[in-house]
Amino acid sequence: MLEALHEWHEFYLLIGTSAAALAGLLFIVVSISPETIASRPQSGVRAFITPTIVFFTTALIVSALMLAPGLTPVWLAVLLGLVGFGGLVYLFWVGGHERWRENQLDREDWIFYIAAPFVSYLLLFAAAVAIGFQSMLGAAVLALTMILLLVTGIHNAWDLVVWLAQQRGK
Repeated sequence: MLEALHEWHEFYLLIGTSAAALAGLLFIVVSISPETIASRPQSGVRAFITPTIVFFTTALIVSALMLAPGLTPVWLAVLLGLVGFGGLVYLFWVGGHERWRENQLDREDWIFYIAAPFVSYLLLFAAAVAIGFQSMLGAAVLALTMILLLVTGIHNAWDLVVWLAQQRGK
């Protein structure tokens, strides 16, 4: 099982590097227009901006775990399961449903701000369970999950950039 997981080395190196770079770029984008972000209600920042950083951070953490030497499949599964469960708890803690309803999201926003994150963290937890049971299906599900988190983060970061650009013109 460990040998099969090591075959994913380059994939997780790419995912982790991409997630770190995208998180850094998002910090730069937000720092370019702090007055615009500061003028928004804190609930909007917590519901839309911060989760995007959390998605990138999750991809970075999972990549680091997958590249960490010496982790047995059982410990890897436990740690991945904690990350997946923690992500779900975070999404509920953010109180997204109430805040997202207040903003009257369209279908695309509902998919990328609510559905995709919940599916991602559920899949992450499922992948952890599969890896714990020594199933190679877990590795494929985990890879799909990391791609979904990155795509979700990219979409949401792009939304933020477009929104910031529109605010600067006002």
